[in-house]
Amino acid sequence: MMRSPNQPIRVLVVEDSRAQRELLLALLRGSGDFEVVGIAGNGKEAIAEAQRLRPNVIAMDIHLPILDGYEATRQIMRLCPTPIVLISSQGDTARRSIEALAAGALAVVSKPGGRADADDERTTFLTTLRLMADVRVVTRHSSRLLASDHRPPATGRPGRLVDSSFDSMQGRRRWPVAPKVLAIAASTGGPAAVQTVLRGLGTGFPLPIVVVQHIARGFVLALVEWLNNTVALPVRVARQGERLNPGQVYLAPEDHHIVAYDPGAATLRPMAPGDRFCPSADLLFESAARVYGAAAIGLVLTGMGDDGTRGLLALRAAGAPTLAQDAASCVVYGMPRAAVEAGAITRSEPLAMIAEVILRMVGGIARDLGAS
Repeated sequence: MMRSPNQPIRVLVVEDSRAQRELLLALLRGSGDFEVVGIAGNGKEAIAEAQRLRPNVIAMDIHLPILDGYEATRQIMRLCPTPIVLISSQGDTARRSIEALAAGALAVVSKPGGRADADDERTTFLTTLRLMADVRVVTRHSSRLLASDHRPPATGRPGRLVDSSFDSMQGRRRWPVAPKVLAIAASTGGPAAVQTVLRGLGTGFPLPIVVVQHIARGFVLALVEWLNNTVALPVRVARQGERLNPGQVYLAPEDHHIVAYDPGAATLRPMAPGDRFCPSADLLFESAARVYGAAAIGLVLTGMGDDGTRGLLALRAAGAPTLAQDAASCVVYGMPRAAVEAGAITRSEPLAMIAEVILRMVGGIARDLGAS
């Protein structure tokens, strides 16, 4: 349910621990801009209350009786799509949190504690709820993604060609430089979107793939593990100075940026105090523009904010193709919209079409080069 700016944020709290529930309620009621409209003690109750109350946002523990937070998220997103912020404790597995994000949850935050040194956790919890409450979410149809299921996504409708000089269907006549790297950036809603693109690329993709995914600290390894179990391409955390191999996917480790410093190689840069995002899409795209020029492909997927816009402008200025996920298929049309409005994007596509477009770009060049 959408709200006007002067209305309080209507929250459904889902927590089975009485002590933790009271702490969450005290935080929300003491903040001044939240209204707790309902309380549920298990996943089954959460589904029923979400349908009955239509809150602006749901704050839900991952570990719940009857139905856990993952399964409750999956069913809520199918029955009555609602912004969901999952609350994770040290006892919850990061992998389960990643699965919940893929099922449609918008964010995972640490469970706020009552101790005096937990101010950061409490602030993050409230800030995340405020940010996510106004996100427009879409229905997630039921689908269980198996590790053995590597089928490409169903073909969607054609996307919007922003710049006709980048018509990948015309081969070398319109694209004189063979792509050498694919750089991807995503934030909110990104794990499922990245998975869809990677699955669609199939096996034997001829370029290295470097991914910037904004995700909470402690979840990178779980994201890598989950992707390795659900896509055909090998996924790994990048190491300092390592060579980038075709057909492999690289993510930055915790608290590091990943950037190109030489054709076919990547370097890691520690997070600095003034960084807006870590890892940074802008830093990745800008470095790809410097090192690869027109031989890079830039892609921005669903996410909040504008990270990546500056870097995509640099890529486009270098002559590289720049793709964006379209508004209709985004969980949050923030990062793609910022890039489109800045004139940094050459082509916008539905999520289901992005892998096919990239394969046409790469395949068209390969055929053209073979004939020359």
